[in-house]
Amino acid sequence: MDRTARQRVIAAAIPAPALTNRDVMGRTTAGFFLVIGVAGIIFGSAMPAPDSNKLIIVGGSAFSIVMGIGVHILRSRLTTNAHLAFVGLSIVVVTVLIGQAPTVAGDVAIASIYTCITCHAALAFSWPKATVLITTVVIFCLVVGMLDDDMPWWAAVLPATAAGLVGASVTALNIVAREAVFDPLTGLLNRRGLDNVLYVEMEKAATSGQSLALVLFDLDRFKSINDHLGHTAGDQLLKQVAEAWLNILKPGRLLSRYGGDEFALLLPNTSETEAALIADQLRSAASTDCSAGITSWRRGDSASLIIGRADIALYRAKNAGRGRVVVESAERPAIVDSLRHAIETRALAVFFQPIVRISDRGTAEAVAVEALVRWPATLHPDITPEGLVRLAEDNDLISDLGRLVLDLACTQAHQLQANIARPLDLHVNVSGPELNGHAYADIVAAILARTGWPAERLVLEVTETDLAADSRDATRLLAQLRDMGIRIAVDDFGSGYSTLSRVATLPCDILKVDGAIIADTEAAHPLLNAITAIAAAFDLEVIVEGVETREQAALVAGHGIDLSQGYFYARPQPALELRLL
Repeated sequence: MDRTARQRVIAAAIPAPALTNRDVMGRTTAGFFLVIGVAGIIFGSAMPAPDSNKLIIVGGSAFSIVMGIGVHILRSRLTTNAHLAFVGLSIVVVTVLIGQAPTVAGDVAIASIYTCITCHAALAFSWPKATVLITTVVIFCLVVGMLDDDMPWWAAVLPATAAGLVGASVTALNIVAREAVFDPLTGLLNRRGLDNVLYVEMEKAATSGQSLALVLFDLDRFKSINDHLGHTAGDQLLKQVAEAWLNILKPGRLLSRYGGDEFALLLPNTSETEAALIADQLRSAASTDCSAGITSWRRGDSASLIIGRADIALYRAKNAGRGRVVVESAERPAIVDSLRHAIETRALAVFFQPIVRISDRGTAEAVAVEALVRWPATLHPDITPEGLVRLAEDNDLISDLGRLVLDLACTQAHQLQANIARPLDLHVNVSGPELNGHAYADIVAAILARTGWPAERLVLEVTETDLAADSRDATRLLAQLRDMGIRIAVDDFGSGYSTLSRVATLPCDILKVDGAIIADTEAAHPLLNAITAIAAAFDLEVIVEGVETREQAALVAGHGIDLSQGYFYARPQPALELRLL
């Protein structure tokens, strides 16, 4: 679809002029009838004319006032076509009043009202409808000049010309104003266009009670593309993303280029949960990584407030490592309050899954355990461990959750160590937002001091996605943790941004290979060869997670990797129920 066709499709979905919502249309039309009616009564009462003419003019003016009151009462149910009919009726009323004025001066005075009608039509309707109304006004004015015995034809030329010129000029300005709401590069709505539509959709949501969601997207590392490949490449990427997303979006969902590398998506009658699914779908279709922030409109919100809340969500998504969706909920769900209460009362549980070492004789023994947070199923059975972490990240609870999990894990790890003679390492996951907190190292040190768990036997696991932001602060923090004796593992290795340069620069000790690598045992051979070569080059340990079958266990051992984790060896269990190999 070319840019012009795209703009026609978008324009069909948005209100062209500012007056096209029913309430404003109704008020302006009602005011129009009322003003004409009052002016007509004053004019009819004061002008020198026979009583019969005065009575008709005053009667018509009174009728206009009654119509104005009726339109005002019915304005919320006044459709565009009904508004069009009322404006057409006003043309007829003015024409009749001209016919009742006994002098040329009176005829011209009343005909001047035609100018108000054409100006109103140009502002309130799309240009085709406005053109029809303006043409009708000009024809009526000229015709009444030729048919009215009291008004010579040449006296109608001036009001007809004035009405036509004013209407055409305002229509042209309105068209230019509409073009100003489009982005010239992508053909999408620009910031002004989306702001205009947002106001209208907020009014609709307030009237109908339906939901309204807003998504802000930001293309990750777009500045780097401009700097290294040039602005032409950056512009081409923006057009590709816009085209891909427009092909996916259903009618009624309005996409805009909100500025720079930022896009905005307005989703009428859509919940925050549905918006998150749509955002993930668009992120998957984009030819580059991007982050998204989501919120929804609630009664009483201004346009700046809903945009600001979505912008906060986008900032949190980028701050947490980019490449993700964050929801800044307009209405804090009850489940969030439940999670906060569970953290405060330490009602969450920690399960442990063994990490085993395979000996030359083929026997497996547990040398470490990974701590995994669980929410008791009786409270929220539908929340998965991944969903629990995401819920905490999206609602600024991840730091509190991480602190609790580390504390519980270190405390309960003593119980596990008591049942095994060999030293046991403890693995605990760390979320990206925690690494952006400058006090995290102090928090870890305080928990280790309080629980007595040795720093050299603690392994903190950070996913590649969390490290994707290349945050200098996060890298410095990891180095600081290693200086304390804590080891760092890159979790889900192979599923994200694995490169030699990243492995070389990251302060890490262990590579935890994502289970998806060994899902296909045939395709896994070259991948495991490459990973073991990288690990050997940088003197890193390798742990393969997600081992679920004997064939996968043999595959891992066959590549000289002696550390494994998965359901084949043991499922996560509470400390008191876990039997170590």
